[in-house]
Amino acid sequence: MTHETPKKRRTVTVRRTLAMGTIAATTLGGAAEAAGKVTQELSEVPDWIQVASAEGEGEAASHGEGEGEGEGEGEGGGAMLDAEAALIRDLGFMEGHLRAGMALYRAGDLAAAKTHMGHPIEEKYGAVAEPLAARGLGRLEQELGALVAAAEAGAPADEVAAHYDTVLATIDEGRNGISAARNAAGLVALTRVAADEYTVATEGGQVSNLHEYQDSWGFLQVVADEASDLAGSGDPAAARAGERMLEALGATDAVFGELQGGGDFEMDASVIYGAAARMQLAASGL
Repeated sequence: MTHETPKKRRTVTVRRTLAMGTIAATTLGGAAEAAGKVTQELSEVPDWIQVASAEGEGEAASHGEGEGEGEGEGEGGGAMLDAEAALIRDLGFMEGHLRAGMALYRAGDLAAAKTHMGHPIEEKYGAVAEPLAARGLGRLEQELGALVAAAEAGAPADEVAAHYDTVLATIDEGRNGISAARNAAGLVALTRVAADEYTVATEGGQVSNLHEYQDSWGFLQVVADEASDLAGSGDPAAARAGERMLEALGATDAVFGELQGGGDFEMDASVIYGAAARMQLAASGL
């Protein structure tokens, strides 16, 4: 069943946590239980949505040790994912870097912000160039370039934010006309990428790679916003799936502290993998 999800222009805000809507008893144990439940119920899920669940498994083990290594076009096994779902994942990947970068820029950590803001055009634009051009959105490359240039020049935060808003508006346009089912599959894939990044970030039981931790945070910010859009859909099935996805994401609040890695929080990547598993089940009715 196909549900179109026209996008609205929204005001983007940076949040520290991922709490969205009413979180219904999503504990760490609940997330782990959901991950095991997938094995029993996977036969009920459409094959191409199962691919989104399978993507990223074991990816963390292949990530490089250095900051930012392991990112790029191959992230999440894109060759297996439906083209539109892959676009949702890749646009979210780009936006997630920018979310982290803008938050860091506003906080005064310009060096880290510049690194995050440069990654979308350096590492991912080639994967989205063709589908964006087909949608008449090739301008995104120049818009990203203008954002990066402003950040590199150390422009005032308000000026950088104006470029950022322009970029996010174009990214939102890129999601137009894609069905709720493929949106959900792309979000599941992006959540698994976030889990992979988090695994690398917290190796050894500490935030050993702050850049990857911030990536994971940014990706899940995007997933939460897009799932919220689904939950607000006028289509009952899409809205129900979005609400269930938000419930699953609620468990991930427990594994994030401050954006710079401080604070008291549980370092457990399985919570994010479990959320992805529950999101996959939520999308099975679309």
